[in-house]
Parts: sequence; structure tokens; C-alpha cells
Amino acid sequence: MSKQLKDNVWIIIPGLNEEKYISTVLKKVLKQSKNIIVVDDGSQDKMAIIAQKLTPHVLCHSINLGKGAALKTGCEYAFKTLKADAVIFMDSDDQHDPEELSLFYKALESSDVVFGVRAFDDKMPLVRIMMNRLASAVIYFLFGEYIPDIPSGYKAISKHAYKKLAWNSQDYAVEMEIAARTAKYKMPFSTIPIKTIYHDLERGMTILDTVRMITKILSWRISL
Repeated sequence: MSKQLKDNVWIIIPGLNEEKYISTVLKKVLKQSKNIIVVDDGSQDKMAIIAQKLTPHVLCHSINLGKGAALKTGCEYAFKTLKADAVIFMDSDDQHDPEELSLFYKALESSDVVFGVRAFDDKMPLVRIMMNRLASAVIYFLFGEYIPDIPSGYKAISKHAYKKLAWNSQDYAVEMEIAARTAKYKMPFSTIPIKTIYHDLERGMTILDTVRMITKILSWRISL
């Protein structure tokens, strides 16, 4: 990716009550890029205050709206205010490796959507592997595209793709809706391998979230 294009890719990091990790995450990301947007989704801790010390682009929801809403807030700001060419989503709990950002930059040269795919090894709990594969199978059955590791929050989309993928989901169902829209509209996408990192197994998307996502797909099959 040319330096000019890379300079216009912004990293969106949504979070809720992540004061424990946000400083570590931002310091790691800053070694790769200064183009960082943090979206504080109604935190009750000092996440936003900490983030503001490391990046001027901190957006705050007054109440918790959900991951999907936070990502949309970040995208609207990136594409409309900062005139970004593309965005990369990263979680704020230090479970994504910023050194892998270079893989996303490279993939964006030829793809409008890039999915980071973790290895389904012993670092990932078996029940999460099963629900993960089920999500991919459902998308394939209903929309005809196999997209692995849909629950992974490490992904990228171009400005062009966002016009098609702009989701309605406010919660963790956003991950499934992005995949469904990518498949439905036959958006060019690529997958890249990323590390499997877990700090707290109870954090992030739960099995119940996955089940809720899958139940929404039938309505998307009709409405998208």
C-alpha cells in the first residue's frame, strides 16, 4: 500500500469500560499508525480520559448503545469528517496484535472488505469454535459465501464498501450483519490470518450473542 493511501486509513477502536487495557492497546497501535479513533460506548470508568491523552480523536456515547452503534459512530466520523479511504476495526481489550495491521493495509489494496481470521487451535475454547463454525455455515447456506471467523472483531472495510455494508445492528450482531451484507452484495473480500489471543474468556461476544445473531439472519435474508 502506498504511503498516501496508508495515511488515509483510520483505525477504529470501540470499547466499554476498558480502562484496564486501553492505554496498552493505544501505545501498541501508535507504533504502527497515528490514525486512531476511539469510541467510548458509555463507559463508567476512565477509559475516555486515558484515551484522550494518547489520541485527539475520542468519541463518546453518553449511554451504552452497543458495539454496532460504536462502530457506526466511528465510521461516520472517519468517512465523513476525516475523509478516510478505509477503516480497520480493532477491539480495545488487547486481544488483537497491532503488528498485524500491515497485513490489513496490504489486503486493502485489492479488497473492499478484509476479515481477520484466527486459528481454531487450543487457544480458542471448543464451544466458541463450534459456534463460530455454525455462524459461517449459516451465512453460507443463506447467502452463498463462506466467511470464516465471523465473530472476530479485527476487520477492515473501504469507503466504497461502507455504502453497502452500513449496518442496522447496534449490538454484537454487527459482526454477523457485516458478513451477511458482504455475502449478499457479493462484495470483494479477502481473509488474512491473525493471532488467537484471549485474556478473559468471559469478555467479548458470548454464546448467547452468537445465538441471537443467528436468529436475526433469517430476517436479513428477506430484508437485505
